[in-house]
Amino acid sequence: MDKSNQNFRYVEWKSSDEMHYSCLQWISELNFIKDEQIFFQDMLKEYTVPILESHLLEEAKALIYKLTDSEKQVENLLKETTKHRNGLQILVDGIDQPEQEKEYREEHRRLLKEVNKFTVEYQSLKKDIFTTVTRALKLQKQKRLLG
Repeated sequence: MDKSNQNFRYVEWKSSDEMHYSCLQWISELNFIKDEQIFFQDMLKEYTVPILESHLLEEAKALIYKLTDSEKQVENLLKETTKHRNGLQILVDGIDQPEQEKEYREEHRRLLKEVNKFTVEYQSLKKDIFTTVTRALKLQKQKRLLG
């Protein structure tokens, strides 16, 4: 099931505590992804020689470009989710502001979709990076055995 195209109607019924918890989860997940991205950058640098010898340079360049773009996206999402979390007071301040509360819930739903879409795309990128590095290492090993 494609998580990026789901319609999240239940956001309308979420309590402010549940939305706060969701924001904390997103921030935690995005920070973890930031750490992973550093690992993947280092991994692609570490295995440059096997990638070059295996003639997978163009593939690796495309992955590095996607990873760089992913790093920018995660930074933007972190800023948005942090700002969103800080704006939660609109729901808990005890003042009846139906229009602002509705806007906040709509923003929450939009962020939920964005974070889910980003996560799905990022998982695919991770798989592609591991696949490319694994292929490069296997091809390098085969060359050593045959050479």
